[in-house]
Amino acid sequence: MATSSSVTLCRYSPATLDRETLQYLLVGRQKLAESLLEEIDQASGSGTPRFFLLVGPRGIGKSHLMTLLYQRIRDDLAERIIPVKLAEEEYSIFRASDFFLRILEELGIGVADVIALEEDRLVRDVAVDMLKEIASTEGKQITIFVENLHEHFNQMDKHEIRALRAIFQQTNAFSVVASASSVFPGVSDHDEPFYNFFRIFHLQELKCAEVKELMKRVAQVSGNTAFIENFQDYEPTIEALFHLIGGNPRLAILLYGTISKGGIDDAGKIFFEMMDEQTPYYQEVFQRLTGQRRLIFDTVLSAETPLTPKEIAERSRLDPATVNAQLRRLERDGYVISHPMGRRTSYEARERLLGLWRAMRRSPGRVRVFSFIEFLKDWYSPDERAAVLDVVCREPSGVAEGENRMIAIASYIATGQRNEALAAIENVEGPFADLDQLMQFVHLCLTLAGEELRDGNRTNGLRLIDIAYTQAGRLEPGLVQKITVDFLKWIIGEGEIPAIKSAVDEIVRLKGTEFQWFLKSVADAIEIVETNDTKLYYTNMQPEEREIVAGIVQRITGVEELVPGL
Repeated sequence: MATSSSVTLCRYSPATLDRETLQYLLVGRQKLAESLLEEIDQASGSGTPRFFLLVGPRGIGKSHLMTLLYQRIRDDLAERIIPVKLAEEEYSIFRASDFFLRILEELGIGVADVIALEEDRLVRDVAVDMLKEIASTEGKQITIFVENLHEHFNQMDKHEIRALRAIFQQTNAFSVVASASSVFPGVSDHDEPFYNFFRIFHLQELKCAEVKELMKRVAQVSGNTAFIENFQDYEPTIEALFHLIGGNPRLAILLYGTISKGGIDDAGKIFFEMMDEQTPYYQEVFQRLTGQRRLIFDTVLSAETPLTPKEIAERSRLDPATVNAQLRRLERDGYVISHPMGRRTSYEARERLLGLWRAMRRSPGRVRVFSFIEFLKDWYSPDERAAVLDVVCREPSGVAEGENRMIAIASYIATGQRNEALAAIENVEGPFADLDQLMQFVHLCLTLAGEELRDGNRTNGLRLIDIAYTQAGRLEPGLVQKITVDFLKWIIGEGEIPAIKSAVDEIVRLKGTEFQWFLKSVADAIEIVETNDTKLYYTNMQPEEREIVAGIVQRITGVEELVPGL
């Protein structure tokens, strides 16, 4: 297998990895790989060519899958198939003749005599005849692997593309496995030569469990036993960022490389660096769109929530009929996805990361995304509230000044003496010298606040929240956020909507806009439960927010009735 550095450094060049490593790191794509391999093999036997197009965003695993297929054909099916893999970056293919000359070169066949013929059509025909002769003589089919097909088509004139298709139609010698980052006009427009020519496979993102498995396998290949042994320490950060990066294998490997070096404290910084690395690719996506389509797509990307055609038309200042027509085309080509809801249809970017990248390019978007990341990290971290309260309730040994107060308050709460607990809390004077005691006090205040709110004692509950956050002002902001999330996880588990809503509203009132963004997922979940309206998943939030909000809704209600099919 590959060595430690090669796996992480070659996330852009899987062709440099050996077959064993490629197979081991193929997570979530095994069935597709076997299916494609079987069809390619059948094509060689029946003489009926196959033309496949693998579609997916950068880093989704197209090159990995194609390289593995190429190596398996080369090693296992060489008696029936001649595999040819062009380079991932081909900058010299401008004509159909260039394409077939490159195939000859990859087969180790000299092309100087062919090029010397000069007249392009003759060069093309001779090159094709040479390849057909090889296939016929050996009784094999030539399977060509072509990455970034859209870039090849962009470099070629339409008559050259038409000539390429004519050759593929007139001979059974060639099968093609190609890739593209999205469905592009060269294969989707009715007037293009390759319209409806390829069988298209959209590579789906990995699930969270598959991302974790991939990271563990990379660690195994890399000999990083410490990462595997301490994996549970990394899981909160992985699960938090998974909601943003999704199941993109390349980003998962990039994330592994970052957190395995100990960089798990600032998840927001990790994500920003990962998004910044994607900038050239996303700029290329925009460059493929022109005029109104680019404006409409950017309008969708720049919104905080999915938009209706009417809203898009208003924001872009375009004619509604034009917007509707272009949206249909953008959806057909895989740029946007629609959510029909009765008479209302909303649109959002199909590629979640592209929307996040666009958000990170603007200050308001960064605030929203960073707040969401911090919430996710705390939400998936172990709950420290119970452990802190357990320490307080233990019998003291050599009690320091102030500890007796915490023990007394905890005892009152544990025995249901809430009035006594409230009085003891309100009688606490002055700031705490010990930060551990301060943290214990804040947890105790919030615990009592939750019980009061749950039983309808709203005045007492809000008063206790006020006391807690007044004292918490001396704690680190990140610790205050963690305490807040632990408190809300507990009260959400009680399932009392009025109590949850009162707590969130009061915390936001006390802490301001920063916490309004930080607790947006909880507020969204409350609104869905209160209104019994699942359409809000597709009108009030972005794709990355839905799963976490759905989880909170289910935690509140205890049922899946208000959870959409995500």
